Order: sequence, then structure tokens, then C-alpha cells
Amino acid sequence: MKQFFITLSLTLISFNVVAGWTEFGGSSSDGNVKTYFEQVTARNKDHVIRVWQIKDYAKPQVINNMSSLSVKSLLEVNCKTRMIRTLAYTHYNQNLGRGEPVIKNSNPDEWGNIAPDITNEAMRKRYCGQ
Repeated sequence: MKQFFITLSLTLISFNVVAGWTEFGGSSSDGNVKTYFEQVTARNKDHVIRVWQIKDYAKPQVINNMSSLSVKSLLEVNCKTRMIRTLAYTHYNQNLGRGEPVIKNSNPDEWGNIAPDITNEAMRKRYCGQ
């Protein structure tokens, strides 16, 4: 039944929701990459939330001679300062963060400004409410 639900959920991508994940409008217009987010924590006293992100690729991405079709990242977003950083990420050999992990990194990045691109700004507005 669970496998059926996952398969059914994947067919709902056109409705912009996949099993709790929300596809954001900043996904590439040519369809080569889709970006999904899922909020995992509420805003704390420092106005920081944590959000999972999946970038799902139509074609394999080769990094360090390793091929991946998706990357799942844990992000921190400061809603007050409008800054973002990646805490950790894993590249997978299948779409939607499935399959075998091929690259892992758990070294948090430095805080940086949220780029004025559609994807991260839309995510910030949705989850921060600003």
C-alpha cells in the first residue's frame, strides 16, 4: 500500500504537492529541475526555521565522477534578517531523494542573503509569512 501511495503521489506533481512536499514556482521553466520544500520546524525566538529542500533533476548531474538525480538539503532560514544557509545535503542516485546516497556533506555553510530568485524568495515568503 505504501508503494502504491508513493507512486500515486508522484503522479500529483502537476498539482504542486508530493506527499507533504510543495513544488515552488522557481523550478526551471524547461523542466530540467524541480524544487520542492517542506517546513520542519516552527519559527523560534530568533526567527529561524528549518526547511527541507529537494532539487529533482530530469537528467543526471555529475559531481566528482558521481551521478545523481536529486539532492536533499536541510536549510535554515532567518525570517527576520532574510538570510539562509545549508546545514547538510545528500545527493541521491534516484529522483526525489530516493535510492543510494552518492555524496554527503554535513558541514554547515555560512549565513548568506537569500538571492532574489523566485524559488528561495517564494519559499521564504510562504514559510516566514512575510
